[in-house]
Amino acid sequence: MFSTRNLTADLVQQADVPACLSTAGPNGSQYLAANAGYLRLVERVWPEIQHKELLAAGTALSSVQRDRRLWLLETNGYYDAERAEVRSATGRIVDVEISSQRVWCSGVACDLEYFLPLSAPIPLDARPGPGATAPKRAAFTPRFGGSLRTMSLLDRRIVIGRIMSLAAEGAVLARNLAGAAKPGMALTELVQRLSPFQVPNRASPTTVGFDFSDLEYDEIEDLLLRFTGDIWSLIMASEDRDIVDTLRCLVSKYTMPRPVIVTW
Repeated sequence: MFSTRNLTADLVQQADVPACLSTAGPNGSQYLAANAGYLRLVERVWPEIQHKELLAAGTALSSVQRDRRLWLLETNGYYDAERAEVRSATGRIVDVEISSQRVWCSGVACDLEYFLPLSAPIPLDARPGPGATAPKRAAFTPRFGGSLRTMSLLDRRIVIGRIMSLAAEGAVLARNLAGAAKPGMALTELVQRLSPFQVPNRASPTTVGFDFSDLEYDEIEDLLLRFTGDIWSLIMASEDRDIVDTLRCLVSKYTMPRPVIVTW
């Protein structure tokens, strides 16, 4: 439909930085559009936030700073480069700068927002390289693999990134549970490999956080299958039932151990 709302939503999709469009208001503002950069920033697929209120969706954080930004939109109609925080789907707090413009879309007051993430990028030498690590010992389960194939590349990237974050955080908890026992030492080594992706978790200071947002789909899928494959190896080698049950909860819903093929 040829309308100002649809044309403004097209501007959001064409932006080369994370961007979104929402109806205006401190409490009832709802998402109207978001581009791929924004969805990756907050680790959400579009159906999760479409027409949802920004605060209820969990991505916007209620704060004095947010009230100030809304006041600037109400009084000036715009603001530039204001510091802010957004929350990702895994609970990680992300520092950003936002520039926003109050616009009218088909008779409805809306806010057009552009985001600049302030986190440091992952160093290139820390990114997983093809063939640089041990062979993958895990594969996706047929059901989950089938679901992935029905998704767009963007949605697959977001879903796999969230699973990787949860698996990494779960491995840290399992390591703490295992203590100085043999599984704990093995888990410590596994978690240490992910240290380039470790970030402070301001949402939960007692929890270790991980940020895989700089990785592309092939990179993060490869990392996930190698990581969960190593966990499956621990599951099969460990005699500690508590550790085995904990690790199985981390990986069994989405992955399975890859069969070992022996050639003579």
